[in-house]
Amino acid sequence: MAVRYGYFAATALALLAACQGCKSLPPSDASAWGEARWGPSVEGLQCRLRAERPTWRSNETPAFNFDLRNRGKRTFAFWPAQKLELAEIEFDGKWHRWPSDVMTNSPVWPLAPGSQYNAVTIQLDKHFKIDIKPGKHIVRIAYSLEGVWVVSNPVGIKIVAAG
Repeated sequence: MAVRYGYFAATALALLAACQGCKSLPPSDASAWGEARWGPSVEGLQCRLRAERPTWRSNETPAFNFDLRNRGKRTFAFWPAQKLELAEIEFDGKWHRWPSDVMTNSPVWPLAPGSQYNAVTIQLDKHFKIDIKPGKHIVRIAYSLEGVWVVSNPVGIKIVAAG
């Protein structure tokens, strides 16, 4: 029993450290402003974030297209309507989580090996409590499917004063 608990604890800590290490990598400015590339693969899952446009006015809500693919061997459950609730947004190096008391109902879609969902809209919603000021910003998303966290590529956007 003690061996199983020790193994479980060690595995849990290793997974936690791996996820935190992945999420704390600082994105470089050069990669955020170029062509959107797929983020690192985790159990065959990858995600990619693409800004709907590079420049936004300060009175607009920046929106992104989120692509998700499965190149692994396992089928995952994907809740498209809960894309924000199951995500964390990194804005200029600080992670923001959706509040757990705001959830929506949605059907579940299978994300089978070899499948991909494109252009799922993600907005920097007010629930994330991100203070978006004029200037250049770097955004990433971390998304959870059945406890597996995948992190997107960094994306650069520019916010200009409303006019």
